Amino acid sequence: MIRSSSFAPASVSTDTPSGRLFYSWLLFAVTTLIFAGIFALMVALARTPGIMHFLPGKDYIYICLVGHVDMAVIIWFLAFQGTLLVYTSSVTRDVPLFSPALGWAGFICAVTGTALVALTALFGLGPAIIVNYIPLVEHPFFFAGIIMVAIGMILTLINTLVTMTRTSPNGGLDLAAFGMMTVGITLAVALVCFGLAWYLQIDKAFLDHERLFWGGGHILQFANAMTMIVAWLMLTRYTLGKDPIGTGIGKVLFLLYLPFVLFAPVIYFIRDIAEPAHKEYFTALMQWGLGWSTTAFLIAILAAVVSARNGSFRNLPWGNPVFSSLIMSIAVFSMGGSIGLLIHGVNVIIPAHYHGAVGGVTIALMGLAFAFVPALSRELSMKKLARSQPYVYATGLVLFAVGLFIAGGHGVARKTYGAEQQLNNIGKIIGMSIMGIGGLVAIVGGASFVLVALISLIKKRKHIDNNSGREKVGITTSHAEATTP
Repeated sequence: MIRSSSFAPASVSTDTPSGRLFYSWLLFAVTTLIFAGIFALMVALARTPGIMHFLPGKDYIYICLVGHVDMAVIIWFLAFQGTLLVYTSSVTRDVPLFSPALGWAGFICAVTGTALVALTALFGLGPAIIVNYIPLVEHPFFFAGIIMVAIGMILTLINTLVTMTRTSPNGGLDLAAFGMMTVGITLAVALVCFGLAWYLQIDKAFLDHERLFWGGGHILQFANAMTMIVAWLMLTRYTLGKDPIGTGIGKVLFLLYLPFVLFAPVIYFIRDIAEPAHKEYFTALMQWGLGWSTTAFLIAILAAVVSARNGSFRNLPWGNPVFSSLIMSIAVFSMGGSIGLLIHGVNVIIPAHYHGAVGGVTIALMGLAFAFVPALSRELSMKKLARSQPYVYATGLVLFAVGLFIAGGHGVARKTYGAEQQLNNIGKIIGMSIMGIGGLVAIVGGASFVLVALISLIKKRKHIDNNSGREKVGITTSHAEATTP
């Protein structure tokens, strides 16, 4: 079923149920970014001086914002988490899935729900409901889509978490599988929080969507950060040929996230959902629960990179998009975290912060997608474009965040578009112009990833030796090899 290499991902046979499901989840995840990019382009243009006046009315722009957030921050991450759950629970452990039928049912529900979400937003079938974490389009198709995605993830979690309990001929759970197990538990807790938030509002005069998604949305951020850590660990292993941290220590660090995650449902019973303190509890969970383990992992990975430089950082494989994705992810995520410490007031410094944080997660997953191409017996296409993609995308995100940070410091309010931004001083104009340029550069980088990944994944399979063929597929370790992904 698999063939392991000390540097490359395990080879995956798509002739097995778990291999086919893994491939399908990966292809689905990449496809979601097509819609995320379309919506992102509309939103970025709507905030760019000189262009915003030529676009449709502000109502459709808000719908585009909904589509972008849900596709790029919710469904893309969930789809890749589905990919990694199948990969780490079954493929790498050489263990059959608990139920292939259940796995396909979860996948089909998620894909169908995503199609409903994307098409409802694309055609503007209802007004936008702008709330934190999961904004909505007020239409039955959109609501049905969100519910179907949730059902798909529930079925996938049941299937993969039960699979992880099965004995593997390769031994116990390795660090990546253990990390994804904690991610699975975290996703389940997030779904419980959404359910509790809905149940506690049944007797209310109206459903407060902000409170509905506030708690579970915070827990999803735990899952996303933990998934990024798993990706960092895998990318380090694939490109440097070493594990940056011991398995035992790594498992302890993953477990340290869980007390904060598991406390989340308790908040619904000790603080009324309508109280300000209810929201403050979830904010405190993120402030105290995310930083410690994430920082420890980051330091360990950077130490591994420094120790692998062989006397000079030029000896690192900068031309390998798998490695550069790791470094760009760490850099952009760290920038987003640093900006978060400087937030004051309600302005566009807030989206500057989370675009950096979320962008860091996205770059890591993009790099992992590149690494999975040879594992699926396919060769990475358009190698020159693949080499530049992480740098272009990261540059766009940095410009985007810096522009928002400058504009926020001069008073541009959050969640305003077009003329509502009141760009009445030079600081605002410069900041939002930099943001617009960065947004367009990031979209180019995102489109480059989708183009390379989709072509690589859908073209005909070929035999690739993950050991002798590393130069061709991107798993390189020396400076001499670094120019060819």
